[in-house]
Parts: sequence; structure tokens; C-alpha cells
Amino acid sequence: MAGLMFSVNESDLDRITGAIHSILNGGIPEAIVLPSDFPENELKQLVDYVNALLSEYRRFAESMYAISRGELDSELAGGRMHVNDSLEHLQSNLRHVTWKTQQIAKGDFTQRVDFMGEFSESFNTMVEQLAMSREGLLRKNQELATVSRTDSLTGLLNRRGATEIIERESHRARRSNRPFVILIADLDRFKAINDTHGHAAGDAILVETAKVLLAHLRKGDVCARWRGEEFLVLLAEAELSQAVVVAERLRLAVASAQVIHYGRDIRFTISAGLSAFDGREGAEACLTRSDKCLYIAKESGRNQVWYETAEGEPVRVSGPPAGPSQE
Repeated sequence: MAGLMFSVNESDLDRITGAIHSILNGGIPEAIVLPSDFPENELKQLVDYVNALLSEYRRFAESMYAISRGELDSELAGGRMHVNDSLEHLQSNLRHVTWKTQQIAKGDFTQRVDFMGEFSESFNTMVEQLAMSREGLLRKNQELATVSRTDSLTGLLNRRGATEIIERESHRARRSNRPFVILIADLDRFKAINDTHGHAAGDAILVETAKVLLAHLRKGDVCARWRGEEFLVLLAEAELSQAVVVAERLRLAVASAQVIHYGRDIRFTISAGLSAFDGREGAEACLTRSDKCLYIAKESGRNQVWYETAEGEPVRVSGPPAGPSQE
């Protein structure tokens, strides 16, 4: 203080050095208040400079605290200190990173950061890993969804998968007034086949029956393993008269098929029942009518197709039975 040409009060200097010491130790000291009659001299000028520094520092500290609490939209206090520019730049970058994070949360994994040095590299690596994990999870979920709706033996839809499609088709049919037909087919005397030739032969027959049915259906039709040795066929946008022809063709095709098991030629047949969905009822009623016609086909000698007319009368499809006798 040798250059100061005024009388120095030790307590005034203590307050100045105390304020600076407080700043250096992380504190935010109050402004230094001099007596109102304090003379205009270099000591008062020094106090004014220190107070200005304290004011700038206080505004800067408040802004830093706001950002540290995540208040990224808060308006910075401003000031003439160069560090305020850096703080504004940091706030802008954090806002942008926050926006990118929100986009990622919405499923946009194309977001990348290229303005924050090492953080950018870590951020981008994290996003890439999230994207790969998400793709893997979606793929696995799709596989699980497929498995949960697929019969593992025949590769056809299982009952769950078929039920979902029937419900969807019933809603579509009501909207578009386009009918569909449900056919339920059952392998004749399947228990006897298993007892005679073994379950491996029975599985081979189930697989072959699925292949035969699929080979004689249109692309838009649905074929499923309904339960046990029963198969369900949904003939989309088909009139009952058309479906009856298809059903008889399926019966004949199965009767002409064969499975060679340990050198033995095994022949097999199906019985089937079908009815049309008329849009005035639930899909369950259509399934019940088809099931009833299947029961009649079984009771009437097997290896035949029955359907229900619009008047509710069960009718057997004309034509002699084909294939080996089931009696």
C-alpha cells in the first residue's frame, strides 16, 4: 500500500482483504459499507472497485447455482466479467443436449452431439449403444410374438394367433360387408394312428396335413392348428358356395396324401365342418356352427364335409367319400 497517499484505517483494510479472502474460499460476502462522511480518496475508490467485483461475482454465482440445479431456462444475471460469456455458452449447450436427450427418449436415435469435446464422444457412444439395444429388443420381441402365435410342430398359426385374426376379420367383414367362412377339419381316427404307428408317425401326419392344406389355399386365406389334431381354415372374402368347393378339394387332397414311416405307407383322411360369418353375430357363434357340422361329419361316417345353410340346416357336400375306408 506504499503508493496510497492517504491515511489508512486498519479496520477498512481488514474488511477489504476479508471480502477478497471470502470470495477465494467460496463465499459470497456482503458489500463493504463506508461511513457516509468518508472522504473521496483512493481508499474509497478501492472499496468501490471491490464492491463492484462482489456484485459481479454474486450475479455470476447465482447464475451458476441456477444451472447446477438444472434450471436451464432461467435468465442469466449478466455482467461484464468475461466468464459470463462462457456461462451463457455452457447454458446454451446444455439446453441443446437436453433437447437431444428428449428426442432420444421419443425414439429418435439419430441424435448426435459434436460441440462438447469428450462429452460428445461419450454421449454419441451411449446413443449408438441404446440404438443397438433397442433394435435387438425389438427383434427379440418380434421373435417372441411370432413364437407365441405359431405352432412349433407344423409352423402354422396356433389357436392364439388364429383367434386374433378371426377377431380382426370379423371387424373388417362388418365394416366392408364382405363375408368369410370358417372351416374346422379333424384328422379321422388319429388316436388309432398314434396307437398303431407311434406318436412320431402321428406328428409326421400332422405336418403333412398342414402342408397339404396350405398348398390348396389362397394367399389371403388363413390356416392354423386349432387344437390337437384339429385344423382351422379361414377363407377370406368367400361366399359359402365357394367355400364348399374348396372344402371338398381339401378333403380329397388329404385323402390322396401319404406318409412313409419306417417303410410303412400310412394313409389318412379328415372330416370337416364349415359355416359363413354373416356379420350379425360374434365370431364365436360361427365357430360353434362349424364345430357342430364337424361333429355331424364324424358321426355320419368320417371323411366327409358338412356345412350349415343360411337357414341353419346342416348339409353334406355331395360326392362319394374318397380314400381308404375308415370303418
